[in-house]
Amino acid sequence: MVIIPLSGRMSLRNPPVITLAIILINCVVFFSFQSSDPEIFQKAGDYYLDSGLAELEVAAYEQYREFGAVAGLDTAGWDATSTAHSREEIPPLILAMQDDDEFMARLQDDRIITPEMDVYSSWREKRNHLEGLLQSTTTMRYGFRPADWSMKGMFGHMFLHGGFMHLLGNMVFLWLVGCILELAWGRVLFLGLYIAGGLCAAALFGAMYHASVIPLVGASGAIAALMGAYAVLYGRRRIKVFYSLGFYFNYTLVPGIVILALWIGNEVFQLLLGPESRVAYLAHIGGLGSGALMGLIRRKVRGEDPDEVLEQGKGPGEKAASLLDEAMKRVEKLDTKGARALLDQVLEIDPNSRTALTQIYHLDKIDPGSDKFHDSARRLLAHLADDRQAHRETLTVYRDYIQKAHGPKLPSSLLVSISSYFAATGHLEEAERIMGYLLKRKPDLPKMPEGLLHIARACMKDGSKGKARNYLQVICMRYPLSGECLVARRLLDDLDG
Repeated sequence: MVIIPLSGRMSLRNPPVITLAIILINCVVFFSFQSSDPEIFQKAGDYYLDSGLAELEVAAYEQYREFGAVAGLDTAGWDATSTAHSREEIPPLILAMQDDDEFMARLQDDRIITPEMDVYSSWREKRNHLEGLLQSTTTMRYGFRPADWSMKGMFGHMFLHGGFMHLLGNMVFLWLVGCILELAWGRVLFLGLYIAGGLCAAALFGAMYHASVIPLVGASGAIAALMGAYAVLYGRRRIKVFYSLGFYFNYTLVPGIVILALWIGNEVFQLLLGPESRVAYLAHIGGLGSGALMGLIRRKVRGEDPDEVLEQGKGPGEKAASLLDEAMKRVEKLDTKGARALLDQVLEIDPNSRTALTQIYHLDKIDPGSDKFHDSARRLLAHLADDRQAHRETLTVYRDYIQKAHGPKLPSSLLVSISSYFAATGHLEEAERIMGYLLKRKPDLPKMPEGLLHIARACMKDGSKGKARNYLQVICMRYPLSGECLVARRLLDDLDG
């Protein structure tokens, strides 16, 4: 089961600097410092098989499994060649041997192949050479080995990865939760959470696998801590997530606290399902648990409202988008009053939000006799009339308003602008209808000559020269002192010529 959170977005006003820095460090370490590790591991593996060391230790392991961890095995002069294997049979046995933490610890301490044995000197020389090869890798030097605790490994492991896909998966999750969590926690506390979570994950893993000599690598424990704190931050608020169950995948909204339970439950299930897996599920559980605990402590101590925390650092555009999303949810729930209030807040931040203006118009349309409806229609049409690409939407809204309004109350100056707009965008019939109304009711408006000239030119473009001549003559007769009158006279001369 895969559950990927998708809520939250990067703030351009307050970018996630620490998140980006951690991603950069992990990538630099992997592509630079760890770049030679695969070649060295291959060389070490070839040496392990070719030198006879693998066959010797596998034989010791098989006798160890047969006789158990008894004292007699430590000093028994067993025959290392008593069990022969083909080269193809050895690798699976090596994996089983390396997963046996107790055996590997005893082997490293000379308690399997002991100094009293004839093969000891040869074995120890080859083992030291192999250890030297392995220790030359960044992974072995800075990975966390529970059998050999060190601060270098405790801190270093959370910046190392076992492969490109391991790195990619971790960095994707780090980005998804880091963007919003760093914004909420602040950079210093966020970095502290990442490091503390990684240490807690390593500590739990080390306590449970205290004899393991295989290094723990990966930022997943630290990132799991961020995920735990992220879920606590949202609490009962729903998070948009992508989930996959086998071949089925989809999107849904789930409360943050439920996401935390699902994440932990999935890790526990995977741990029980495959206890021999090389995936450090226990480290993930330690990270999730410690991150959730630190998130709860921070929330308790600071007493913050999660909604306010999630809004911290957002720029005006992000706040408007967040309010708009919430308003649309209220609309879906038929909470028109709540939606209207949120949309008004959007317009306070962004007065030119077309989506908000349109939604307010449709909400106010419920009461077409109210002053609010006339006002929202005026604001929306004034906004649309500034965009030549929105002429179809403008025409639809205008006709809808005229049809539903109980006596239209649009300002005459706006009607002139709308008429000119329709004439310029190919809706000549509607432009003429508006202008005819204005010539009867408001002939002295300052922009009337300009509006008539727009219609006259639209008529000429449409091939209606007779109509164009009539409008040009009206301009000359009614507005002889206007600048449009001079233009109208020239156009009349062109028509007559």
